[in-house]
Amino acid sequence: MDERTVRLCLFPHSVLPDAGARCLFSVWSPLECLRAVEPASIPEWAEPRCAQHVLEQSEKFWDRVRAVLQGYRELGSRVGEDGLMAVLSRDWALDAGPESRGHIQSILKGISPETPQLDEWLLTEAAVFLELGRELDIRELELSKNLEHVGRLEENLLKALGADEEDTAELQKALETTNPPLSPDWGHFGYLLRQRIGYWFRMCRRTRVPHGRVVLVALGRDVVDEALDPVQTERERRREPWDRGEMLLLTCPRTDLLSPEDLTRWLDAVENLEARGPFQKSLEAFMEEPSRDVFRKDLVERARDVEEALQTLWSQFRGDLQGLRGYGCVLTAPREVTTADVWRAVDRTGAEALGTGSFDRAPALFMHLESPGVP
Repeated sequence: MDERTVRLCLFPHSVLPDAGARCLFSVWSPLECLRAVEPASIPEWAEPRCAQHVLEQSEKFWDRVRAVLQGYRELGSRVGEDGLMAVLSRDWALDAGPESRGHIQSILKGISPETPQLDEWLLTEAAVFLELGRELDIRELELSKNLEHVGRLEENLLKALGADEEDTAELQKALETTNPPLSPDWGHFGYLLRQRIGYWFRMCRRTRVPHGRVVLVALGRDVVDEALDPVQTERERRREPWDRGEMLLLTCPRTDLLSPEDLTRWLDAVENLEARGPFQKSLEAFMEEPSRDVFRKDLVERARDVEEALQTLWSQFRGDLQGLRGYGCVLTAPREVTTADVWRAVDRTGAEALGTGSFDRAPALFMHLESPGVP
């Protein structure tokens, strides 16, 4: 693979909601993600477009991970979901030493008399935590889908009560605008987020992934804030300049409103947009030297070309909803910050023990999605 090729990797979650997938694949394809234990949860239609990378470890390592997972699942069945999250908060307190993770240790003593090496211990923590987080996220998505189902039932009730087509259309437009599917109250998606970020870096460091520049793709601004806040705090403490380098690249149409059949046609059409090629090349150049304003300016211009092409294409699919705002794709490229800087800021123990390697040379770049608001 060409080392200049830019790759987008889901970060730090391994659950991708359908609305987010539709937006991301309208702008960029393919996408990559890390698999903690079980496969990442990706919409079925998007699976061929998303490469999953797994940690390469011995079967003994995975037996240990599965045993610890089973122990936490059994605990969760006894104390309930809220109780399990309380245990996670206690056991994975930020920067706590391994001696505080009593529950893991008690499980490991029951299956292996030997103490794991430090790097294996750190990777075990990461795999277990990220897998538990994936399971919590899936439950959160199921809850969101149930709420959407209730909304559809309410719409059908209005029709049964005699609301005319114009009234129903206005209500539906209002619901879609004020309650976008990408922004429900995802408590678990943001739960212990800093730990997720640190453990994701641990897994990525020891996962065999292709070479090249990587943009870390987050489902929301809170991920980027959590990753960069400790870096910013340290820079400001040392009285060093701080430039977050955030810019809105483009706005993606409300592809979550398309039927499955229309989505297939949409994605096929998007693949043939000429504007996407220059945009990708511009992003490659920007990632080589993100501090150069000329590359930043060109990237914004090429991204806006993609936005215009998407809007033109969108009018052929859902011209009646042109007034609705779409999902914002925001790029954050803090000046003079590497991926290693971010990892050390959120998980110094893991970064120092496992070594930051190529992360020292990689600029920290994030892309996140922002839900539409009222037009």
